[in-house]
Amino acid sequence: MKQEKEIIFNGEFEDSQEENEDQSQDYESDEELNKKKKKKSLLNTNKNLIMNVSDTQYPVVKFVGKMIYKFKLQYVPYQEINNWDFCWTDNAVLPETLAKMQSHQKINHFPGMYSLARKNHLGKNLNKMQKQFPEEYDFYPRTWMLPSEYNDFKQQFGKAKTFILKPEASCQGRGIFLTRSIESINPTEHYVAQRYIHKPLLIDGLKFDLRMYVLICGCDPLRLYLYKEGLARFATQAYIAPNLNNLEDICMHLTNYAINKDNPNFIFNQDEKKMDVGHKRSMSSVFQLLRDLNHNVDQLMDDIKDLIIKTFCSVQPILQQNYTQVDNYANNMCFEILGFDILIDRSLKPFLLEVNHTPSFTADTPLDQYIKKNLITDTITLMNINLKTKNEVIQQKKDEMQKRVLTGKKTKLTNEEKKQIKLQLQRQRDDYESQNKGNFELIYPCSKSYEEYLQHSLKIYEEWTGANIRRNQKKESLQINQDSQNKSQSLPKKIQLEKRSTLYKHIQSRINTNLFPIIKNEQNKGNEVIQEGEEQPPNQINTIPEVDNDNYVPYEDYQQQSLESIKDYYAQTDKRGFELQILDFFQQRKEDKRLNNSHIQYQNGQNIQSPLSQIKGVLQGIAIKNVRQFAIKKNTKNIKFSQKQNQDNEQEKPQENPTKQQIISSQFTYQQTNPQGMNGAYLKPKVFSLKLQNPPKGYKLQSLPLLMQQNNTKFRYE
Repeated sequence: MKQEKEIIFNGEFEDSQEENEDQSQDYESDEELNKKKKKKSLLNTNKNLIMNVSDTQYPVVKFVGKMIYKFKLQYVPYQEINNWDFCWTDNAVLPETLAKMQSHQKINHFPGMYSLARKNHLGKNLNKMQKQFPEEYDFYPRTWMLPSEYNDFKQQFGKAKTFILKPEASCQGRGIFLTRSIESINPTEHYVAQRYIHKPLLIDGLKFDLRMYVLICGCDPLRLYLYKEGLARFATQAYIAPNLNNLEDICMHLTNYAINKDNPNFIFNQDEKKMDVGHKRSMSSVFQLLRDLNHNVDQLMDDIKDLIIKTFCSVQPILQQNYTQVDNYANNMCFEILGFDILIDRSLKPFLLEVNHTPSFTADTPLDQYIKKNLITDTITLMNINLKTKNEVIQQKKDEMQKRVLTGKKTKLTNEEKKQIKLQLQRQRDDYESQNKGNFELIYPCSKSYEEYLQHSLKIYEEWTGANIRRNQKKESLQINQDSQNKSQSLPKKIQLEKRSTLYKHIQSRINTNLFPIIKNEQNKGNEVIQEGEEQPPNQINTIPEVDNDNYVPYEDYQQQSLESIKDYYAQTDKRGFELQILDFFQQRKEDKRLNNSHIQYQNGQNIQSPLSQIKGVLQGIAIKNVRQFAIKKNTKNIKFSQKQNQDNEQEKPQENPTKQQIISSQFTYQQTNPQGMNGAYLKPKVFSLKLQNPPKGYKLQSLPLLMQQNNTKFRYE
């Protein structure tokens, strides 16, 4: 908790501890310094919290941490050491830095805040939202990103329109200029172009804008505070509507403090009690002046709050995605003070000019010293950065680790349990912040609903990253699985052969186990019939594996059901892509080969086929139907010649026994399918291509870098 808030800050602060550390480092070697750094990175035995200020240049930040909160200031770069409790940096923070942080540590930036801080990203995000909500997102000047939108921007020039051009990532008014001519713009340079608001609200004949401080202390869910005090920055020359003669007068059209402070007309504030004097005043004094002029300041503040919330809604999914601490259910490891620059026109309508993720904390006037010191003080108090909170978080982590050691496994929380933990921590946070807000005002969550803007922003982000495609595919797969389960429950129980691998496995298992009974009509065929009790031929399986009677299907039912399943399956394959048809065709030819070799029996010169031959016939018919869709280019001259020569030799030979002749013909077919040379080595296989004969219009068969081998012949298809 803060201690002495009444301590006066005069704009300068020097830490004696930093000087002592620098002097001691001059007399120590590099090895000793490295050892000290390692010890410090492992342990933090201080009773006071450690505040890392190695990456900030503002004395007011060090003053508040050292003098008001009694933090121990640390000047070692925060990326090299990890024993700090609170880090204040002037630069952006990467998601990797947040991922390495411990649960009790806090840092003053959110990863991904470039989506608001850079002018081009801010303009793109607001333009995307304006396409869907043109009336709700009209609180910023019309914006173009150059050079990508140069052609559209070029068409805007015409009737004395004035545009203001800003560099994408500059600050303090550097590189800003006004123009009325497209010829003055380089079409290859990167700028953010905006319509110039030529009727601003004037005070004492001067143009001004407001620097309002917004604290974002949570991104999932979004949590925003607005500081009730800010700065009003005035131009130093009387305002005249832009024309060709005064476009280059930046001290008339720009209100940046860095530009106007060097003008001889600039009046500095010398007393913090007189906040309505000079070219930099307090925001509260300007609002009081507008009330005295009978302006509706309450409505103006409501419009400004609405503007701020809608701006954050446009980037909330980006911030949430970059917030890599998934186990931080309290949503409090990051916070950030942003500077919103607001311009008010004559109709008292606020316009957002830009957002600064590192607003200047330079305190060179009593007004700056007072406002910025209290702003940082109230921020640290609101974020509950103290020793008691740190010890509670560390003790909770120790309890979780001890429980994990005892049980031997990490407890995984369900989504419902995570929601309950988040709600409980959010209630605790609400109770604390309601009593320690200081000069902050909670503007979101609020009574007005902004869910519509958040959902549309999430939709835009998912379309940009492709997350919506993956989510839709997952939903479709889940829906298909659910539909198939419902269908299987509603239909009567039968053999399911929906997948190709299941079909082949099912047929092969029936072949190997020989579970099919022989039909009675086939037992009476031929002179030699196998009777009951006789020994089986050696080429048959002697043992029949045990079969579960509950799952056993009679052959007649199996024959009808399996044939119907196979026909249904191949009817479905006709609708599939041509690549799968090619694979099915070659795989089926392989299965036909196995059926021919294992289930053809020769008895008395007659071929007695098992009932599975009927299944084979169905498969062959459908496979032949599929193969007619392709034109196979193959050089068959050598094969035709060899076939003709073999036929001549057979005619010269005398007629032999039919059984012997059938065996010879089967051996000949085997030799054709397995060509060999004189020395027994296999011949080089033929290589040919498969192409679609009549492809559908606009269809291109994907090129697959495969060589498929079947019966010692290689197939390459394109």
